[in-house]
Amino acid sequence: MANRYKNAQFDLTTTNATDIYTVPSNSRAIVQNIHMANIDTGNVIVHAHIYDNSATKQFTFAKHTIAANSSQSMSDGTIILEENDVLRVQAADADKIEGTAAILEFDRT
Repeated sequence: MANRYKNAQFDLTTTNATDIYTVPSNSRAIVQNIHMANIDTGNVIVHAHIYDNSATKQFTFAKHTIAANSSQSMSDGTIILEENDVLRVQAADADKIEGTAAILEFDRT
């Protein structure tokens, strides 16, 4: 059973929900932080979602407004993801938000 620390970098080039990390089918994961930066002028509304594979449904767990040229942590605590769950982020405006997620992945084999 191996533990792997991972970073999932992202650049939100559309206003669609963007998959930034999918848990492998033989693993679980802890998302320790999701950090987003507004690299443009004007405020941007951002969302963080989990697609729960076992429920076949997307859940929104964070919504923030990030001021121009500033950053925001999206999660108020750790997030547990199960096999095949997907971490997604979304911005109301394209090409203004970049970021990273810090993830600890547990291989269950």
